[in-house]
Amino acid sequence: MPIPKTLSHAKTHVRCGTPDCDWGTPLPGFGEGDLDRCCREFREHCIGRHGLDPDDTERICWFDLEALRVTLLDD
Repeated sequence: MPIPKTLSHAKTHVRCGTPDCDWGTPLPGFGEGDLDRCCREFREHCIGRHGLDPDDTERICWFDLEALRVTLLDD
């Protein structure tokens, strides 16, 4: 299978790194605005589905580019 020259030619989705979680969001590119939107939506997802405290602003959002998964790292 040929590898696309740019990600704009392929429909890319980022998924939650939590096992058995079906959350995902389209990621049209890797620009700052796209990544900010992805992290914002992921944080909202974690608050609603995984019980993240909305006041917890210290957690780091880890974006695994190879697996296209986003995970909140523990302290």
